[in-house]
Amino acid sequence: MAEDLNWAVGGEAGDGIDSTGKIFAQALARAGRHVFTSKDFASRIRGGYTAYKIRTSVDQVQSVVDRLDILVALTQRTIDENLDELHEGSAIIYDGERSWEAEIPDEMTAVDVPLKSLAEEAGGAIMRNIVALGAACEITGFDVEYLDEALEKRFGGKGSKIVENNKEAARVGQEYVQENYDLDHLGYNLETTDNDYVLLNGNEAVGMGALAAGCRFYAGYPITPATSIMEYLTGRIEEYGGHVVQAEDELSAINMALGGARAGARSMTATSGAGIDLMTETFGLVATSETPLVIADVQRSGPSTGMPTKQEQGDLNMALYGGHGEVPRFVVAPTSIDECFWKTVEAFNLAEKYQTPVFLVSDLAMSVTEQTFPPETFDMDEVEIDRGKLVDEDEVDEWLDAQGHFRAHAVTDDGISPRAIPGMTDGAHMSTGLEHDELGRRTEDEDERVQQVDKRNRKVETAREREDWDYREFGDEDADNLVISWGSNEGALAEALEYLEEDDIDVRVISVPYIFPRPDLSDEIEAADETIVVECNANGQFADLIEHDVLTRVKRINKYTGVRFKADELADEITAKLSEEVPAQ
Repeated sequence: MAEDLNWAVGGEAGDGIDSTGKIFAQALARAGRHVFTSKDFASRIRGGYTAYKIRTSVDQVQSVVDRLDILVALTQRTIDENLDELHEGSAIIYDGERSWEAEIPDEMTAVDVPLKSLAEEAGGAIMRNIVALGAACEITGFDVEYLDEALEKRFGGKGSKIVENNKEAARVGQEYVQENYDLDHLGYNLETTDNDYVLLNGNEAVGMGALAAGCRFYAGYPITPATSIMEYLTGRIEEYGGHVVQAEDELSAINMALGGARAGARSMTATSGAGIDLMTETFGLVATSETPLVIADVQRSGPSTGMPTKQEQGDLNMALYGGHGEVPRFVVAPTSIDECFWKTVEAFNLAEKYQTPVFLVSDLAMSVTEQTFPPETFDMDEVEIDRGKLVDEDEVDEWLDAQGHFRAHAVTDDGISPRAIPGMTDGAHMSTGLEHDELGRRTEDEDERVQQVDKRNRKVETAREREDWDYREFGDEDADNLVISWGSNEGALAEALEYLEEDDIDVRVISVPYIFPRPDLSDEIEAADETIVVECNANGQFADLIEHDVLTRVKRINKYTGVRFKADELADEITAKLSEEVPAQ
């Protein structure tokens, strides 16, 4: 892998940290460099430490690492928070004219730039972060002109004067460092290429996948970190004849989405944390009425309010078992940002083919992380739409009873009944949350109850036979050491292999995007000498599932600090875990 560079900007919430980082990330992507970002932010509008980190290389990068080369520090806390990742070759950009005196270790290069004063010269103190970006461009040998297009995209709606002022701010920052510092000893010189990359985060990929899949109705309630799915769809879905509705709460949101699906539209909702708890009441109604619905849960640290702006994979049991009674459902967990797109498309197909709720489980780290991809990664010609047993007026007669009533809940061998959209001739029917017969009429008849329960459960068995509930694999397929993960840990694991190889440790990695139904890993685990399950929760919810499936104890690596795994950190954890004894049976 080519040498990569790790850059960060930090300060307090309200300092424009996010927009600064995004502008630099977009500029790097436009220069043909791969980008992988990470955010650390407090759950408040102003105040509290916040940071935006970028790892960039001409090769693809899939994880953050414990190394920081360039730091833009707007507060002393920014320096203190990152000391462990700074090294002898690191450069720290700060504003010595501000009221705080920066305490910078002697072995690091201090670059004192009067950010506020230079910004005022360019047109306004608010542009001090752009001045810092210009300074960073000079230190890293990155052409400041690559910032121009990103600045136009960010500020174009505010008028050409604002755009030009920001371009000037970047250049005065670059010139100040050029004229006052000799930083050749740092040796940074960012290579650019002619490659064209798409830069997007996990929530944007989910939104894009929903549009590609034909989603035409979205209902949601704002909640961190799921809100940006709704923000992405707003203004875009309308171009395709769709609608976004902001509901008054999460329960209303899922019920609105359920209504949209009953009307025949591909519908979804998304939430996080306590929001998924509030939606639980409707899970059973979705399943019992056999309505296709996609429910996205962007996980965050819990329980209760927990840490709203921190990472965790703690909702797995909720997705699997949430709701009273027995609720058939599918649970799909994308393992990368590009998979957020493709698994969203698949989730809509599964929902309609099997007329059941599909839980699309992501997490905060993946939702806010921005990564670069070649445009062909999202080839719309590869998107396939499968609406399942959606009957038209020529087929509806096949599903009428002797009195001409449409059997919306007909008992079938595969468990999947015909589906008619309201307004279709002879397709009128009812569905309730009460147990019902084939026509949807309430019943307490024992035989009909058993038939309907078995029919709904049979859909899952049919899906097991028809669908490819597989996994992604990388590393050494013949290795004796097996590491299994789910969700957003895949990128860190893929890069951890490089560190493990340096220590002559061979590992086979299996990354599982399907939680229910899920692949049978019995043979893979039986063939391995050591099996480790990696996940971001305290109790090992996925490891519990694996042990249940294979009746074998596995080793566990669990992180629940609120921060995602880093590649080098994960390599160390795997190395240490391999030397431990397997837990007692």
